[in-house]
Amino acid sequence: MTIQANKGEWTELYVLIKLIAEGQLSQSDINLNPDPENVYQIVKGYKEEPNCHFELCRSNSEIKIYKVTQSTKICLHQYSFEEFEEISNSIFNGIKNGRGRSFRLPQIENFIDENEFQTARAGSEKKADIKLRIYDHRLACETDLGFSIKSLLGQDSTLFNTGPGNNFIYQIKGLPEGFNIDQFNSETYDSKPRISSRLQKLLNESIITFNKIQSDQLNKNLRMLDGDLPEILSWYLYYRFLTKKSSIIELTEILENEDPLNFYNNKQSEQRLYEYKIKRFLVESAMGMTSEAVWLGEYDSFGGVIIAKNDGEIVCFHIYDFNILRNYLINNTRLEQAATGESNITPGYPDRTAKKKFYYGWLYKEDNKFFIKLNLQVRFRTPHKNQKIQRNNLF
Repeated sequence: MTIQANKGEWTELYVLIKLIAEGQLSQSDINLNPDPENVYQIVKGYKEEPNCHFELCRSNSEIKIYKVTQSTKICLHQYSFEEFEEISNSIFNGIKNGRGRSFRLPQIENFIDENEFQTARAGSEKKADIKLRIYDHRLACETDLGFSIKSLLGQDSTLFNTGPGNNFIYQIKGLPEGFNIDQFNSETYDSKPRISSRLQKLLNESIITFNKIQSDQLNKNLRMLDGDLPEILSWYLYYRFLTKKSSIIELTEILENEDPLNFYNNKQSEQRLYEYKIKRFLVESAMGMTSEAVWLGEYDSFGGVIIAKNDGEIVCFHIYDFNILRNYLINNTRLEQAATGESNITPGYPDRTAKKKFYYGWLYKEDNKFFIKLNLQVRFRTPHKNQKIQRNNLF
């Protein structure tokens, strides 16, 4: 069977095959270095398919792949550790050399066919990216655990995907009577960066206040984590475009210093509330929270986050080592600017032919009130040099 998949989907299969081949998964430190003192033994891996699942079982001498349905469990093939290692290397090289949004891996199609795989994914869309049976040395027992997979094999991996519902809506108050929206959007369209320039111009003659999140479900998911998160994230987005900074850790320092929600009442505090709350958002996103699916915050059988590094090495942040995961995420993520979907012919209006219809970043009027939308998306980042923080009027 010919499978066409993107890099993220192929990475799920790569992680599954490589971990079964090696038989172990190392805990990571904050710099993605494996910790030799914390290594988990892999006993079995699972691959979910629409009408069945596969079990990849590792013994002392070989690996067997079973196809499991409601009524049957059949051993399809058995492999040596060396054969599985070669297959994982073929997948890795195919991912690194893959072109386009999705692509085939002809070098492993015989392996796919003989095991009746229908997809590249290891997990299901509604559950963890991968499920493993590990020997938990802390509990001295075998446990089935689900892991989220984040890939560094291609471009920066997404931690929190965007969509039209991820738009944060801000009201613009105090614009002069007769303000010409079309003229404003047209004159600022070619400004670089466009959204930052528009915000700065609006601040010169108005006040910007957070109004609401476009998606009611995203608003509920965020409030499920922390009642302040919608407002906190609105400030992250505001400063992201106003200061032209995107790194979460840098934006966190700005919020801790400016204290826009007045958590500290102009007093010194040992607590860092903005940092704590944004870490909660990042961790829940890593665990699988999205903007539109109902998030219940349930962690049953959740093992942590697996990182597939650019060199092919695989490490994990186990749920036991929660602080390492939180600190890694806040230091290695950024706010991404998705395509705005604004028309270049009529600035300030949607381009209905745009592939990504997020539609944000321009001034508009509704019920005689002025608004602008900013969009939320979080990606892992490549570290870059610090930039000078700009100070601006606050809202």
